Amino acid sequence: MNHPANRKLNSKIWNILIGTLFTRTALFMSTPFLAIFLTAQKDISLLHTGYILSINPLINVLFGSFGGRLADQFSLKKIIGGIPLVWGSAFILFYFADSFWHFLLLSGLNGLCYSIFEPASKKVLSAQTTPDNRLLVFNLRYSAINLGAFIGPLLSLLFHMKLTLFPYVILGILYILYGGSIRFFFRDTPAGAPASPPAPLRHPRAFSVIRKDYVFLLLLAGMSFSFFGYSQLNATVSQYLANTSSLTNGVQLYSTLLSANALIILVAQFVLLRWITRWNPFTVVLVSNLLIGLSFLPFILSPALLPLFAFIVLFSVGELLIGARFDALVDELAAAEVKGLYFGCSELVKAGTIAGPLAGSRLLGHFGVQAGFPVFALLCAITVTGAGLIGIAKSKHGSITHAQQPQEEYPA
Repeated sequence: MNHPANRKLNSKIWNILIGTLFTRTALFMSTPFLAIFLTAQKDISLLHTGYILSINPLINVLFGSFGGRLADQFSLKKIIGGIPLVWGSAFILFYFADSFWHFLLLSGLNGLCYSIFEPASKKVLSAQTTPDNRLLVFNLRYSAINLGAFIGPLLSLLFHMKLTLFPYVILGILYILYGGSIRFFFRDTPAGAPASPPAPLRHPRAFSVIRKDYVFLLLLAGMSFSFFGYSQLNATVSQYLANTSSLTNGVQLYSTLLSANALIILVAQFVLLRWITRWNPFTVVLVSNLLIGLSFLPFILSPALLPLFAFIVLFSVGELLIGARFDALVDELAAAEVKGLYFGCSELVKAGTIAGPLAGSRLLGHFGVQAGFPVFALLCAITVTGAGLIGIAKSKHGSITHAQQPQEEYPA
């Protein structure tokens, strides 16, 4: 195989990318339908379903920096090889859960595994590639996620799995196999080897770097509103479409929207990436916030194919711009010795996905599942608040020289 990417990336990187594809395919066979399953099959209320969906990102926020410090201080081989085994077991237990508290606990454990694994895996991707290839690697990872997001819901529909938790068993098995494959491909890496040459900073000094990086903190604050909007696809949108009397096939239509979301991203990804290559990365994530926020406005109209098509196109392009640039932007802002911490702290944006399902569920409960206008108009207004914060971060980035590393200049 002579594709240029094959010459730029080693087998460890490809193992993570392929593992991401298979695990995310199974993930999107299962998790997008969890809210529908809990309310329809387990008779769990909309509010309690919101709690179950929100505990995962809450754990991400609380333990993201902890996971990042683990990635900076301990062997990445042990972290990325061991956590998938625990993670897979937790997913299998979803199949046997039967009460609100069971689902809440397992959703929290899912979030904890994510908080530890994600910063470590992103640091591996960064450490195993040259700076010139990192944007390519993060975009390939994003492509793998979206290919899984396209295939997963289709498989769920094909095998009639949208109202069963059996896909969680498949997901758990794949994560366990993924952990085994990582152990195999990283077998030649010494267990105690540092992830990258620079020695990690001591705990107090490392966090002082974050506290003084106002650009990074403003970026996280603004992006949390983007993720507030992003979380509505798996929460408020699914509940609205499944319960509104305006549609007779809301669940099937929602599955189609999920696959359309992934397909739009897959088709448009590299065309858009080529177009925005020279954009200021802050501009990219700012535009993404506006697109996600504005995507909710078609729900003000009666739910029909054309408004739903407009929603998923705007939403998908906004999501694409986040995925194409956010992780790479965090990588650019972070010095090598605190890269794991920066990736871990970037999980603070999940504060938006905590508030998102809760706010959406409360709005649906207050206005009713037939009231698209007030619910989605408010969700739009809340989401686009983040654009202002990202704009301030962009302005400060233009005038502040970071001590951690030289900053590349981008056109506005």
